Amino acid sequence: MAVLVSGVPVLTALDVSTTQKFWIEVLGFTEEFLTEDFGSVSRDGVELFICSVEDQVVPDNTQAWLRVRDIDALHAEWSARVSSDYADASHPAMTAIREVPWGREFGLRDPAGNLVHFSELSETAETTRTVR
Repeated sequence: MAVLVSGVPVLTALDVSTTQKFWIEVLGFTEEFLTEDFGSVSRDGVELFICSVEDQVVPDNTQAWLRVRDIDALHAEWSARVSSDYADASHPAMTAIREVPWGREFGLRDPAGNLVHFSELSETAETTRTVR
């Protein structure tokens, strides 16, 4: 029987190289590969693809969700390097951690304009997910 083993969120960018550099140098990801119009980064076994697009409207409307453990530590690590002024869309920024129905999360906007949500499941959500 076939089994799905993972998924890879795809972010978009007008400049793949610059966007990939942010994920590596600022957020601590590792480069997997980079071509002129497509790249990949990873951290802790989680991979992200970055794909070239020609219209800024695409990254401005691209979102992804990544599950994390110890969201407080990750937020603290990146807070030293990424602005918390999320209202100013001219630069990368991240939100505060907030409570959501499935647990806690914060959002991070990268230089291309992609919004990536980092979420930690609540104990109830984690238990329900494990039981299924």
